[in-house]
Amino acid sequence: MSYRLPECPLCGGQEFLPLLRARDYHYGNPDEYQQSQCKECELAFLDPMYDEEELAAFYPKSYYAFADRFSVPSPTLSWKEKVWRFAGRREHPTKDPHFERPGKLLDIGCGSGWFIDQMRDQGWDVTGVEPNAAAANFGKTERGLNIIPGSLLDANFPSNFFDYVRMNHSLEHMGNPNEVLEEAHRILSDSGKLMIGVPNRDSLNARVFGQYWHHLALPVHTFTYSSRTLSRMLRKHAFEVKQVVFNTNVTSLQESIQMYLNRNDGRLTPQGRFTASLTATFLCHCASKLQNILHIADVIEVTAVKLPDRT
Repeated sequence: MSYRLPECPLCGGQEFLPLLRARDYHYGNPDEYQQSQCKECELAFLDPMYDEEELAAFYPKSYYAFADRFSVPSPTLSWKEKVWRFAGRREHPTKDPHFERPGKLLDIGCGSGWFIDQMRDQGWDVTGVEPNAAAANFGKTERGLNIIPGSLLDANFPSNFFDYVRMNHSLEHMGNPNEVLEEAHRILSDSGKLMIGVPNRDSLNARVFGQYWHHLALPVHTFTYSSRTLSRMLRKHAFEVKQVVFNTNVTSLQESIQMYLNRNDGRLTPQGRFTASLTATFLCHCASKLQNILHIADVIEVTAVKLPDRT
């Protein structure tokens, strides 16, 4: 059931300003969706918000995080595929924090478990949490991964248990960030690290493309953070930010442009000549690298640790 936020989950403000309205250009959910922001702290959010069951219904079965990435063979790449691989269209690694040795890892919103499968091969004791039961079950049955279906709050992990808690492109999908971060603080060890990767609302592409920004992704993205608002949210829950990495790739810029070009014909984001163009891919790759350097890129990856004293 949809509802209006009674107050801003970051600052408690109660005055909200409409930002934009947008269609779902990624998955074709009907209607338009509004994004608003808190007048005081400028945290942006889906307005009205939806409950967990309604949010789950917005995701197609083909959603990328649910896919089988284990059984796909490594192909012999064509020259076009080599260009796309170089430009980051197929794989784009996160800048996960450094650890001296493997420990206990929790990946929140792990999908079918492709990342934790890789980390297990590196010696980590891995656990995943995934709201989509089919994706969680696939990782469990096909790879023997310890993936708990449901939300983080359902899992009821022990306190101070994990050395690394990771939320890569999952926090922006959640309608209860305060509860999630509070639980992350409880289950993270005192010497552990938290990494959160989210779209950057203050990016150049977000400002230029507005409703056509690739990472806006209404209604599946419930909150859109900036480095400032996410850092403030982490401090609220007794985390100290240690590093902010700007780490986007070619996809966001190229598909934002394609989304704008498709605005009048109803096609979804990836469909069009611009995303199929090798020249456009290369130019957008160079522009994305420059955005990372200038700290105006689409994605931020924030590493934080627990404050020694919550008082």
